[in-house]
Amino acid sequence: MNLLRFSSLLIALSVSVFITACGDGTEKPDTSGEVSNNNGANNGGNSNILKVGDKLFNLPSPLETAFLIEEVGGHFTEALLNPDVDPTKYTTKNAQAMNLGVYGADLGYSLIYNQSQNAWNLLETCKKLGGEIGISPSLYTSLMKRFQGNMENRDSLLIMVSQLNSLSDEYLKENESEDVSALILYGGWVESLYFTTQLTAQIPNPKLRARVGEQKNSLENLIGLMQQVNTGQLDDVVSELESLKTIFDQVEYTYEWVEPETNEGKHLTIIKSKSNVKISDAVLKEISLKITEIRNTIIATTT
Repeated sequence: MNLLRFSSLLIALSVSVFITACGDGTEKPDTSGEVSNNNGANNGGNSNILKVGDKLFNLPSPLETAFLIEEVGGHFTEALLNPDVDPTKYTTKNAQAMNLGVYGADLGYSLIYNQSQNAWNLLETCKKLGGEIGISPSLYTSLMKRFQGNMENRDSLLIMVSQLNSLSDEYLKENESEDVSALILYGGWVESLYFTTQLTAQIPNPKLRARVGEQKNSLENLIGLMQQVNTGQLDDVVSELESLKTIFDQVEYTYEWVEPETNEGKHLTIIKSKSNVKISDAVLKEISLKITEIRNTIIATTT
């Protein structure tokens, strides 16, 4: 996929709410000169934004991470997915929402690698879990018919799933279910970070290490979001995230915003902002162990 096509697809996918890295340190190369398609958004728009009250919380989309894994030469690894595609095992709304986020990230990962049958099974699972937490099943009906007719068209499938997620988010907001939306985002974020940390051990690519380190800011956003929607039932989630934050505090992450250059004639934006990540092997290993622990707790949670 060429850069412009890649950017255009990511911009289309950014409306999704749930469908969300050697030595002593690695620096992420700056993004000066990066080009994106200019359709009212730039590369910084590939994220999930949830408004609770008068506050906005911004988290990276799981699809963004899946695209990065493909970009650095990662192969589809089925063992990374939640091994139990059984929505009936999750019996509480919190467990259903968190695992809908996990399955949503697995769905995006499968689609990017053209694993159509896997994706279909995961989509059916998402439909069942979505119904359990109050998302109207009718939102899935037309999508699943279109999905069957486009099994070989990856880009179309990704955009269709993105549209579904946008509609699902709107449905939850209309029903004042911000806590459910937050837990879906939480599950997707955890699953995406789990993918990335697992693959850093197999692919020594600085972009993967940097992606892990960049989650330092995302984690702070996620903690703020959970605290905002917590009425006492999410204390364990907040505690787990704060424990993870003590590890991320050892990551050095800086970001310098520079106004992008826009070429209106070519509909292009040149991103000139720079970010820098330094993360040691020891800290990377700690993060990997902790996120694996959190992820395993989520997929095992039934109550």
